[in-house]
Amino acid sequence: MSPDRPRRSPISPRLVVLGTLLLSYAWALVVPLRLTRPPSALTTAVYGLGLALFAGALALVLRAAVSPGQPRHVRIRLIGLLVVVALALWPPSFAWAEAGSEPWGWVAGFVIGASALAVPRAGVVVAVGLGATAVVGAVVFAGDAAASLGTAIGSGLVVWLTGLVLVWLLDLLWAAEAGRDAVADLVIAEERLRVSRELHDVLGSRLGIIALKAELASALAATDPARSAAESDEIRLLAAATLAEARRAVHGETVADLPTQIAAAELVLRSAGIGTSVDVDTAQLPAADSRLLAAVVREAVTNILRHSDARTVAIAFPGTGPRRTLVIVNDGAGGTRSGIAAGAPSSGTGLASLAARCAAAGARLASGPADDGRFEVRVELAPGRPGLP
Repeated sequence: MSPDRPRRSPISPRLVVLGTLLLSYAWALVVPLRLTRPPSALTTAVYGLGLALFAGALALVLRAAVSPGQPRHVRIRLIGLLVVVALALWPPSFAWAEAGSEPWGWVAGFVIGASALAVPRAGVVVAVGLGATAVVGAVVFAGDAAASLGTAIGSGLVVWLTGLVLVWLLDLLWAAEAGRDAVADLVIAEERLRVSRELHDVLGSRLGIIALKAELASALAATDPARSAAESDEIRLLAAATLAEARRAVHGETVADLPTQIAAAELVLRSAGIGTSVDVDTAQLPAADSRLLAAVVREAVTNILRHSDARTVAIAFPGTGPRRTLVIVNDGAGGTRSGIAAGAPSSGTGLASLAARCAAAGARLASGPADDGRFEVRVELAPGRPGLP
């Protein structure tokens, strides 16, 4: 059965990274508060409120930086909001700065770092703009322009690199999870294909026989009630066996080797009144080849029962030679049943699907009308496979 998807951790990696970023960027509040001296308690409160708004805008930008589904235009708007709030702190940060300190440079640095995390190109634009603002502020308030610019760009670069490492690790984790999901999806798809193939193989031939026997029982009901009842009993037994085999196929418990399938084919064909000759040697046949040829036999027999008027079938597989070839021939290529030419694929994809499966295994399947109104299915195994002489 298909495996369950791997369970994800209840702790969101995105929230962990976001929390780490918020803790790291908390210095954006601590440093300006420590490097400024507002003249009164009221101005201190106002400045603290401005820093709180700045922290909120900063958190929104950082959240956008770790949200892959966030549209780019939304990120740019959030960066714009952060820049506006930061610019509102520009006058008091310079006016109330302690001597020799650069509180505005730190504010600008955190804005630059967060903007570059969210939208790298926008981070460059913000760095140029706020760098120029830092120089202007130093000139206006008689500060050190070089120190102000260096603080803004240097701190911005440091906080950006710190956050970039975290975001990069988060991207790696997302890539690993995407790969794991892809593997799980592939396993599920392969399992569904296996179940589909097994059910097609199991149900195709059995349902064909049941349909034929039901038709025969109906025709004999008036003329030979005893034989009609016997055919009905066989239909019941075949239906029960088919149901059991279908259940085994769903659970991956089917036996699909060539000897088993040959025996089943003989029973099914002879039950349908078709003369069957078998000349098969599987003594040195590898298991993988045995399963492949079993699938071919099952599909060929299904097509014979459903789409031909065959009276005889020959199945041959020699046990010697550099290239082993399975040949299934029936004499019903000239007849039709239900308007479908003899030997036609049972579902439009049966033999074509088997041909692709054989090619993937290094074998070659060919099918089509042969001489004297016969239809032939031929599978040639690749030479040099394990177990071959």
